[in-house]
Amino acid sequence: MHNNSGLEPMDRTKTTKLPQLKSSVTPYRPKPTLIHSDSPKLENDKRNGLDLELLDNPQIPSIKRVRWAPMYGERSPSKSGLSSVPLSSKKAQFDQDTADELILANELRLAVHRGGGSIDPDKNYELKARLSPLQLPYSRVQRILKECELSERNHHTYCIPMDYGRQLVAMVCKIRTDNLPELKLRLASLLRQNKARFFNRHLFNETGLIEATLQSVTPLSFDEFNQTLRTDALWCKATDSAIIDLAKGSVLFKCRPLDLQEVEYKLRQCNYKIVHKEVGHCPNKPLVELNDRQMARYQEFRKNLLQDIDVVKIYDNVRVQ
Repeated sequence: MHNNSGLEPMDRTKTTKLPQLKSSVTPYRPKPTLIHSDSPKLENDKRNGLDLELLDNPQIPSIKRVRWAPMYGERSPSKSGLSSVPLSSKKAQFDQDTADELILANELRLAVHRGGGSIDPDKNYELKARLSPLQLPYSRVQRILKECELSERNHHTYCIPMDYGRQLVAMVCKIRTDNLPELKLRLASLLRQNKARFFNRHLFNETGLIEATLQSVTPLSFDEFNQTLRTDALWCKATDSAIIDLAKGSVLFKCRPLDLQEVEYKLRQCNYKIVHKEVGHCPNKPLVELNDRQMARYQEFRKNLLQDIDVVKIYDNVRVQ
């Protein structure tokens, strides 16, 4: 047995107070210190801008605006820089149009404009009449029609009542334009010179007008043709009919605007060839008779008025001599 007399148990020893230790979860990190370099001071632009000397009156840098022009095609490197390569190496064949082709193209655009803006020949009879004898390449015609379709999107048709010669003649002008106030300002000088103005006397009614032709196998007299015309008008629900040219078989049917499509369909069943249809204006009062001098001046006024590209058609209450 070992001698343990010199050792005392722990509970018998005298306890001493130890300082309380505080522990932290975060590891020890030394505080950052600034290191001063003994190297010579470098230039301002070589030390990351930390020691830039700010000016007392800083100047705002000027910005130069550049307008970029659109470039079509693909870019290819060249000696002088970037050059634009056209999408097609073949030149457009429309750049070499002759004078006759340019005149025909302008007539085609005018037909689309005055025919209501439609590029469908079945709906635009002005265009259909121009396309029949037209001698232009098919691709050229299609390009013109696409251009007309885009340009006519913002145009609208207006029916403007007018008065000529201090209430001597009543008129209705069918106008197709994208700027009606500008058109009225453009026509102001012509109206003032001829004592005309934009004024509504309510002397016209909207009426459906259908121009057609009927080719008969055997020639008919005027009375026989007129009787046939009246019978067909009653069956087609037309309100009136008239013979325009007996030799060519040209006739005119009138109907209500809402019945225009139905009357046209029934006339086609009666073997009539439709030349033109529209919602026009017919006078509701007796027609006005003009003497030779008045008629000459009025015809000159109509001619000058129709020279404007936006004036499509003119309706009046003048009796044709």
